[in-house]
Amino acid sequence: MRQVRKTCALLIFSLVLGIIAGCGMIQVNPEKDRAQVVAEVNGEKILKGEVLDRLDREKAFYNLTEEAIKDKNNKEQVLEIKKSILDQIVTEKLLSQKAQEAGFVVTDELKEEARKEFEDIKKSIEEQIREADALNEEEQEDEEDQEEQPEDKDYAKEAEDYINDQLDMLGMSQEEYIDFLAEQKCIEKLYDQIVDDVQVADQDIDNYYNEELTTQKDNISFIEMRPIILYEPPRVKVRHVLVEIPEAKSNEYRTLVNDKKEEEAQNLLDKELEIIKGRADSITKRAKDGEDFLKLVEEVNPDSLDVMKEGITFSKGNLYLPEEYMEAAFKLQDGQVSDPVATPYGYYIIQLDEKYSEKTYTLDEKKEEIKDLLESQKRDEKWKEVVDDWKEKLTKKYERRL
Repeated sequence: MRQVRKTCALLIFSLVLGIIAGCGMIQVNPEKDRAQVVAEVNGEKILKGEVLDRLDREKAFYNLTEEAIKDKNNKEQVLEIKKSILDQIVTEKLLSQKAQEAGFVVTDELKEEARKEFEDIKKSIEEQIREADALNEEEQEDEEDQEEQPEDKDYAKEAEDYINDQLDMLGMSQEEYIDFLAEQKCIEKLYDQIVDDVQVADQDIDNYYNEELTTQKDNISFIEMRPIILYEPPRVKVRHVLVEIPEAKSNEYRTLVNDKKEEEAQNLLDKELEIIKGRADSITKRAKDGEDFLKLVEEVNPDSLDVMKEGITFSKGNLYLPEEYMEAAFKLQDGQVSDPVATPYGYYIIQLDEKYSEKTYTLDEKKEEIKDLLESQKRDEKWKEVVDDWKEKLTKKYERRL
Protein backbone atom coordinates (compact mmCIF):
# COMPACT_ATOMS: atom_id res chain seq x y z
CA MET A 1 0.00 0.00 0.00
CA ARG A 2 2.99 2.34 0.03
CA GLN A 3 2.23 3.69 -3.43
CA VAL A 4 -1.40 4.44 -2.68
CA ARG A 5 -0.72 6.45 0.42
CA LYS A 6 1.74 8.59 -1.57
CA THR A 7 -1.20 10.36 -3.17
CA CYS A 8 -1.39 12.64 -0.14
CA ALA A 9 1.74 11.54 1.70
CA LEU A 10 2.96 15.08 2.25
CA LEU A 11 -0.08 15.90 4.35
CA ILE A 12 0.24 12.84 6.60
CA PHE A 13 4.00 13.15 6.86
CA SER A 14 3.67 16.79 7.82
CA LEU A 15 1.12 16.01 10.50
CA VAL A 16 3.35 13.49 12.26
CA LEU A 17 6.62 15.35 12.02
CA GLY A 18 5.37 18.92 12.30
CA ILE A 19 7.05 20.40 9.27
CA ILE A 20 4.10 22.37 7.89
CA ALA A 21 4.59 26.10 7.81
CA GLY A 22 1.80 28.65 8.39
CA CYS A 23 -1.07 28.55 5.97
CA GLY A 24 -2.11 31.63 4.05
CA MET A 25 -2.64 32.91 0.57
CA ILE A 26 0.43 33.74 -1.48
CA GLN A 27 -0.08 37.36 -2.46
CA VAL A 28 2.06 37.30 -5.57
CA ASN A 29 -0.57 37.18 -8.33
CA PRO A 30 -3.88 39.00 -8.93
CA GLU A 31 -7.13 37.05 -8.54
CA LYS A 32 -7.42 36.71 -12.28
CA ASP A 33 -4.13 34.85 -12.34
CA ARG A 34 -5.22 32.62 -9.49
CA ALA A 35 -8.37 31.70 -11.42
CA GLN A 36 -6.46 30.32 -14.40
CA VAL A 37 -7.14 26.67 -15.21
CA VAL A 38 -3.84 24.80 -14.93
CA ALA A 39 -5.17 21.26 -15.35
CA GLU A 40 -8.28 19.22 -16.13
CA VAL A 41 -9.09 15.77 -14.76
CA ASN A 42 -11.97 14.15 -16.65
CA GLY A 43 -13.32 17.64 -17.17
CA GLU A 44 -12.86 18.71 -13.54
CA LYS A 45 -10.84 21.91 -13.51
CA ILE A 46 -7.88 22.66 -11.26
CA LEU A 47 -7.13 26.35 -10.73
CA LYS A 48 -3.75 27.93 -10.23
CA GLY A 49 -4.84 29.25 -6.84
CA GLU A 50 -5.10 25.68 -5.52
CA VAL A 51 -1.48 25.04 -6.47
CA LEU A 52 -0.33 28.32 -4.92
CA ASP A 53 -2.19 27.64 -1.68
CA ARG A 54 -0.62 24.22 -1.30
CA LEU A 55 2.82 25.62 -2.05
CA ASP A 56 2.28 28.20 0.66
CA ARG A 57 1.39 25.74 3.38
CA GLU A 58 4.02 23.20 2.35
CA LYS A 59 6.86 25.60 1.57
CA ALA A 60 8.82 24.52 4.64
CA PHE A 61 8.89 20.98 3.26
CA TYR A 62 10.70 22.34 0.21
CA ASN A 63 13.03 24.48 2.33
CA LEU A 64 11.47 27.66 0.96
CA THR A 65 10.42 30.90 2.56
CA GLU A 66 7.94 33.39 1.14
CA GLU A 67 10.87 35.66 0.27
CA ALA A 68 12.61 32.79 -1.54
CA ILE A 69 9.47 32.07 -3.54
CA LYS A 70 9.32 35.71 -4.67
CA ASP A 71 13.04 35.85 -5.49
CA LYS A 72 13.48 35.90 -9.28
CA ASN A 73 16.70 33.94 -8.94
CA ASN A 74 14.65 30.98 -7.68
CA LYS A 75 12.15 31.14 -10.52
CA GLU A 76 13.10 27.83 -12.15
CA GLN A 77 13.30 25.96 -8.85
CA VAL A 78 9.91 27.26 -7.72
CA LEU A 79 8.39 26.40 -11.10
CA GLU A 80 9.55 22.79 -10.79
CA ILE A 81 8.01 22.60 -7.32
CA LYS A 82 4.74 24.01 -8.65
CA LYS A 83 4.74 21.36 -11.37
CA SER A 84 5.27 18.67 -8.77
CA ILE A 85 2.43 20.00 -6.62
CA LEU A 86 0.15 20.21 -9.64
CA ASP A 87 0.90 16.58 -10.44
CA GLN A 88 0.03 15.61 -6.85
CA ILE A 89 -3.33 17.40 -7.07
CA VAL A 90 -4.07 15.86 -10.46
CA THR A 91 -3.31 12.38 -9.13
CA GLU A 92 -5.43 12.90 -6.03
CA LYS A 93 -8.47 14.05 -8.01
CA LEU A 94 -8.06 11.30 -10.59
CA LEU A 95 -7.87 8.55 -7.98
CA SER A 96 -10.82 9.98 -6.11
CA GLN A 97 -12.87 9.92 -9.32
CA LYS A 98 -11.80 6.38 -10.18
CA ALA A 99 -12.57 5.13 -6.68
CA GLN A 100 -16.11 6.54 -6.92
CA GLU A 101 -16.56 5.02 -10.38
CA ALA A 102 -15.59 1.64 -8.93
CA GLY A 103 -18.18 2.05 -6.17
CA PHE A 104 -15.81 2.84 -3.34
CA VAL A 105 -17.40 5.68 -1.45
CA VAL A 106 -17.09 6.85 2.12
CA THR A 107 -19.42 4.90 4.42
CA ASP A 108 -20.05 5.13 8.13
CA GLU A 109 -17.89 2.03 8.57
CA LEU A 110 -14.99 3.55 6.64
CA LYS A 111 -15.29 6.78 8.55
CA GLU A 112 -15.14 4.87 11.82
CA GLU A 113 -11.95 3.12 10.62
CA ALA A 114 -10.53 6.52 9.76
CA ARG A 115 -11.43 7.83 13.19
CA LYS A 116 -9.61 4.90 14.80
CA GLU A 117 -6.57 5.57 12.61
CA PHE A 118 -6.62 9.20 13.70
CA GLU A 119 -6.72 8.12 17.34
CA ASP A 120 -3.74 5.84 16.67
CA ILE A 121 -1.86 8.83 15.23
CA LYS A 122 -2.57 10.80 18.40
CA LYS A 123 -1.37 7.92 20.57
CA SER A 124 1.78 7.61 18.47
CA ILE A 125 2.57 11.31 18.90
CA GLU A 126 1.82 11.07 22.62
CA GLU A 127 4.28 8.18 22.91
CA GLN A 128 6.94 10.09 20.96
CA ILE A 129 6.61 13.04 23.35
CA ARG A 130 6.79 10.70 26.34
CA GLU A 131 9.91 8.97 24.98
CA ALA A 132 11.57 12.30 24.21
CA ASP A 133 11.00 13.45 27.78
CA ALA A 134 12.37 10.18 29.14
CA LEU A 135 15.49 10.58 27.02
CA ASN A 136 15.96 14.15 28.19
CA GLU A 137 15.70 13.05 31.80
CA GLU A 138 18.41 10.45 31.23
CA GLU A 139 20.69 13.07 29.77
CA GLN A 140 20.28 15.50 32.64
CA GLU A 141 23.34 15.56 34.86
CA ASP A 142 22.09 17.06 38.09
CA GLU A 143 19.09 16.63 40.37
CA GLU A 144 18.07 20.27 40.08
CA ASP A 145 17.38 19.84 36.38
CA GLN A 146 15.43 16.67 37.03
CA GLU A 147 13.19 18.45 39.50
CA GLU A 148 12.21 20.87 36.76
CA GLN A 149 10.45 18.05 34.91
CA PRO A 150 6.71 17.95 35.72
CA GLU A 151 5.81 14.71 37.46
CA ASP A 152 2.19 14.59 36.25
CA LYS A 153 2.53 15.90 32.71
CA ASP A 154 -0.62 15.43 30.60
CA TYR A 155 0.89 13.80 27.52
CA ALA A 156 -2.49 13.11 25.92
CA LYS A 157 -3.38 16.82 26.05
CA GLU A 158 0.03 17.82 24.71
CA ALA A 159 -0.40 15.46 21.76
CA GLU A 160 -3.91 16.78 21.17
CA ASP A 161 -2.71 20.38 21.23
CA TYR A 162 0.14 19.55 18.84
CA ILE A 163 -2.20 17.93 16.33
CA ASN A 164 -4.68 20.81 16.55
CA ASP A 165 -1.87 23.29 15.89
CA GLN A 166 -0.87 21.40 12.75
CA LEU A 167 -4.44 21.11 11.51
CA ASP A 168 -5.03 24.80 12.18
CA MET A 169 -2.13 25.61 9.89
CA LEU A 170 -3.72 23.43 7.24
CA GLY A 171 -7.07 25.09 7.73
CA MET A 172 -8.65 21.79 8.73
CA SER A 173 -10.60 20.56 11.71
CA GLN A 174 -10.15 17.10 13.17
CA GLU A 175 -13.40 15.97 11.52
CA GLU A 176 -12.23 17.25 8.14
CA TYR A 177 -8.98 15.37 8.52
CA ILE A 178 -10.88 12.20 9.45
CA ASP A 179 -12.93 12.66 6.28
CA PHE A 180 -9.67 12.92 4.35
CA LEU A 181 -8.43 9.63 5.85
CA ALA A 182 -11.71 7.94 4.96
CA GLU A 183 -11.35 9.07 1.35
CA GLN A 184 -7.87 7.57 1.28
CA LYS A 185 -9.31 4.27 2.40
CA CYS A 186 -11.52 4.30 -0.68
CA ILE A 187 -8.42 4.69 -2.80
CA GLU A 188 -6.80 1.79 -0.92
CA LYS A 189 -9.75 -0.38 -1.89
CA LEU A 190 -9.34 0.69 -5.51
CA TYR A 191 -5.67 -0.27 -5.28
CA ASP A 192 -6.56 -3.71 -3.93
CA GLN A 193 -9.02 -4.24 -6.77
CA ILE A 194 -6.55 -3.20 -9.47
CA VAL A 195 -3.68 -5.41 -8.23
CA ASP A 196 -5.80 -8.35 -7.06
CA ASP A 197 -4.58 -10.67 -9.84
CA VAL A 198 -0.87 -10.11 -9.31
CA GLN A 199 1.01 -13.37 -8.72
CA VAL A 200 4.63 -14.39 -8.31
CA ALA A 201 5.96 -17.55 -9.96
CA ASP A 202 8.15 -20.00 -8.06
CA GLN A 203 10.86 -19.40 -10.65
CA ASP A 204 10.86 -15.69 -9.78
CA ILE A 205 11.36 -16.58 -6.12
CA ASP A 206 14.20 -18.97 -6.98
CA ASN A 207 15.90 -16.38 -9.16
CA TYR A 208 15.65 -13.70 -6.48
CA TYR A 209 17.06 -16.02 -3.83
CA ASN A 210 20.07 -17.08 -5.90
CA GLU A 211 20.90 -13.59 -7.16
CA GLU A 212 20.39 -11.91 -3.80
CA LEU A 213 22.41 -14.53 -1.92
CA THR A 214 25.33 -14.00 -4.29
CA THR A 215 25.03 -10.24 -3.90
CA GLN A 216 25.06 -10.46 -0.10
CA LYS A 217 28.04 -12.80 0.05
CA ASP A 218 29.97 -10.54 -2.32
CA ASN A 219 29.03 -7.34 -0.43
CA ILE A 220 28.83 -8.21 3.24
CA SER A 221 29.31 -4.57 4.26
CA PHE A 222 25.82 -3.75 2.97
CA ILE A 223 23.85 -6.81 4.09
CA GLU A 224 21.97 -4.88 6.78
CA MET A 225 20.60 -2.58 4.08
CA ARG A 226 19.06 -5.42 2.07
CA PRO A 227 15.29 -5.99 2.32
CA ILE A 228 15.70 -9.66 3.25
CA ILE A 229 18.83 -11.02 4.93
CA LEU A 230 19.85 -14.34 3.39
CA TYR A 231 23.41 -14.55 4.70
CA GLU A 232 25.04 -13.73 8.01
CA PRO A 233 28.85 -13.59 7.76
CA PRO A 234 31.10 -14.65 10.66
CA ARG A 235 30.85 -12.07 13.43
CA VAL A 236 32.45 -11.29 16.74
CA LYS A 237 31.24 -9.47 19.84
CA VAL A 238 33.99 -7.53 21.61
CA ARG A 239 34.79 -4.82 24.12
CA HIS A 240 37.79 -2.53 23.94
CA VAL A 241 39.84 0.11 25.68
CA LEU A 242 41.29 2.86 23.49
CA VAL A 243 44.48 4.67 24.45
CA GLU A 244 44.12 7.63 22.13
CA ILE A 245 46.64 9.83 20.45
CA PRO A 246 45.79 13.57 20.84
CA GLU A 247 42.87 14.64 18.64
CA ALA A 248 44.90 17.44 17.06
CA LYS A 249 47.57 14.95 16.01
CA SER A 250 44.96 12.54 14.71
CA ASN A 251 43.46 15.31 12.59
CA GLU A 252 46.91 16.28 11.35
CA TYR A 253 47.55 12.68 10.35
CA ARG A 254 44.30 12.50 8.34
CA THR A 255 45.09 15.80 6.63
CA LEU A 256 48.46 14.46 5.51
CA VAL A 257 46.85 11.27 4.22
CA ASN A 258 44.24 13.27 2.30
CA ASP A 259 47.06 15.34 0.81
CA LYS A 260 48.72 12.08 -0.28
CA LYS A 261 51.74 12.70 1.97
CA GLU A 262 51.81 9.06 3.09
CA GLU A 263 55.39 8.92 4.36
CA GLU A 264 55.05 12.10 6.40
CA ALA A 265 51.71 10.86 7.76
CA GLN A 266 53.18 7.52 8.80
CA ASN A 267 56.13 9.17 10.52
CA LEU A 268 53.75 11.38 12.51
CA LEU A 269 51.61 8.39 13.50
CA ASP A 270 54.60 6.27 14.51
CA LYS A 271 55.88 9.09 16.72
CA GLU A 272 52.52 9.59 18.45
CA LEU A 273 52.01 5.87 18.95
CA GLU A 274 55.44 5.58 20.53
CA ILE A 275 54.53 8.27 23.07
CA ILE A 276 51.48 6.34 24.33
CA LYS A 277 52.92 2.81 23.93
CA GLY A 278 53.92 2.50 27.59
CA ARG A 279 50.42 3.29 28.85
CA ALA A 280 48.86 0.89 26.35
CA ASP A 281 51.22 -1.90 27.47
CA SER A 282 50.39 -1.22 31.12
CA ILE A 283 46.63 -1.42 30.55
CA THR A 284 47.06 -4.56 28.47
CA LYS A 285 49.00 -6.25 31.27
CA ARG A 286 46.33 -5.37 33.82
CA ALA A 287 43.63 -6.78 31.55
CA LYS A 288 45.53 -10.00 30.88
CA ASP A 289 46.26 -10.38 34.59
CA GLY A 290 42.52 -10.59 35.17
CA GLU A 291 41.51 -7.08 36.16
CA ASP A 292 37.86 -6.33 35.46
CA PHE A 293 37.80 -5.16 31.84
CA LEU A 294 34.82 -2.84 32.26
CA LYS A 295 36.57 -1.10 35.14
CA LEU A 296 39.47 -0.44 32.80
CA VAL A 297 37.02 0.97 30.25
CA GLU A 298 35.52 3.21 32.93
CA GLU A 299 38.98 4.43 33.91
CA VAL A 300 40.29 5.11 30.40
CA ASN A 301 37.17 5.71 28.27
CA PRO A 302 34.31 6.57 30.65
CA ASP A 303 32.14 7.95 27.83
CA SER A 304 32.20 4.51 26.18
CA LEU A 305 31.21 2.52 29.26
CA ASP A 306 27.53 2.05 28.38
CA VAL A 307 28.38 0.86 24.87
CA MET A 308 31.08 -1.50 26.11
CA LYS A 309 28.74 -3.02 28.69
CA GLU A 310 26.67 -4.25 25.74
CA GLY A 311 29.68 -4.94 23.55
CA ILE A 312 29.92 -4.27 19.83
CA THR A 313 29.16 -6.92 17.24
CA PHE A 314 30.50 -6.79 13.69
CA SER A 315 31.70 -8.77 10.70
CA LYS A 316 34.94 -8.30 8.79
CA GLY A 317 33.21 -6.07 6.27
CA ASN A 318 32.44 -3.36 8.82
CA LEU A 319 32.99 0.07 7.27
CA TYR A 320 33.53 1.98 10.49
CA LEU A 321 36.32 0.06 12.23
CA PRO A 322 40.05 0.10 11.37
CA GLU A 323 41.21 -2.95 9.42
CA GLU A 324 43.86 -3.67 12.05
CA TYR A 325 41.18 -3.74 14.74
CA MET A 326 39.02 -6.25 12.85
CA GLU A 327 41.92 -8.56 12.04
CA ALA A 328 43.04 -8.67 15.68
CA ALA A 329 39.48 -9.25 16.96
CA PHE A 330 38.85 -12.25 14.70
CA LYS A 331 42.07 -13.95 15.87
CA LEU A 332 41.00 -13.94 19.53
CA GLN A 333 39.37 -16.77 21.47
CA ASP A 334 36.48 -16.28 23.89
CA GLY A 335 37.53 -14.08 26.79
CA GLN A 336 41.01 -13.52 25.39
CA VAL A 337 42.59 -10.04 25.47
CA SER A 338 44.65 -8.80 22.53
CA ASP A 339 48.05 -7.13 22.56
CA PRO A 340 47.83 -3.38 21.87
CA VAL A 341 46.54 -2.89 18.32
CA ALA A 342 48.05 0.16 16.60
CA THR A 343 45.61 2.25 14.52
CA PRO A 344 45.41 5.88 13.35
CA TYR A 345 43.35 6.59 16.47
CA GLY A 346 45.73 5.11 18.98
CA TYR A 347 46.08 1.67 20.61
CA TYR A 348 43.08 -0.60 21.06
CA ILE A 349 43.12 -3.32 23.70
CA ILE A 350 40.38 -5.75 22.67
CA GLN A 351 38.59 -8.43 24.66
CA LEU A 352 36.57 -11.04 22.75
CA ASP A 353 33.18 -11.81 24.25
CA GLU A 354 31.73 -14.21 21.68
CA LYS A 355 32.18 -15.55 18.15
CA TYR A 356 29.32 -16.27 15.77
CA SER A 357 29.65 -18.65 12.83
CA GLU A 358 28.41 -17.70 9.39
CA LYS A 359 24.88 -18.69 8.44
CA THR A 360 23.21 -19.09 5.08
CA TYR A 361 19.43 -19.16 5.18
CA THR A 362 17.80 -21.76 2.95
CA LEU A 363 15.24 -20.94 0.29
CA ASP A 364 12.54 -22.71 2.32
CA GLU A 365 13.34 -20.53 5.35
CA LYS A 366 12.94 -17.31 3.38
CA LYS A 367 10.48 -18.30 0.66
CA GLU A 368 7.43 -16.56 2.16
CA GLU A 369 9.37 -13.36 2.84
CA ILE A 370 10.66 -13.31 -0.72
CA LYS A 371 7.19 -14.01 -2.11
CA ASP A 372 5.69 -11.15 -0.09
CA LEU A 373 8.44 -8.77 -1.23
CA LEU A 374 8.13 -9.66 -4.92
CA GLU A 375 4.33 -9.50 -4.79
CA SER A 376 4.51 -6.05 -3.20
CA GLN A 377 6.92 -4.85 -5.88
CA LYS A 378 4.79 -6.24 -8.69
CA ARG A 379 1.61 -4.78 -7.24
CA ASP A 380 3.19 -1.35 -7.02
CA GLU A 381 4.53 -1.68 -10.58
CA LYS A 382 1.08 -2.59 -11.93
CA TRP A 383 -0.58 0.19 -9.95
CA LYS A 384 1.87 2.74 -11.36
CA GLU A 385 1.30 1.51 -14.91
CA VAL A 386 -2.48 1.77 -14.55
CA VAL A 387 -2.38 5.22 -12.93
CA ASP A 388 0.09 6.51 -15.52
CA ASP A 389 -2.22 5.26 -18.27
CA TRP A 390 -5.21 6.99 -16.67
CA LYS A 391 -3.25 10.23 -16.35
CA GLU A 392 -2.17 10.10 -19.98
CA LYS A 393 -5.69 9.51 -21.28
CA LEU A 394 -7.85 11.45 -18.85
CA THR A 395 -5.86 14.46 -17.73
CA LYS A 396 -4.50 17.65 -19.24
CA LYS A 397 -1.96 19.95 -17.64
CA TYR A 398 -1.19 23.52 -18.67
CA GLU A 399 2.10 23.96 -16.85
CA ARG A 400 3.09 27.09 -18.76
CA ARG A 401 0.36 28.93 -16.80
CA LEU A 402 2.04 28.18 -13.48
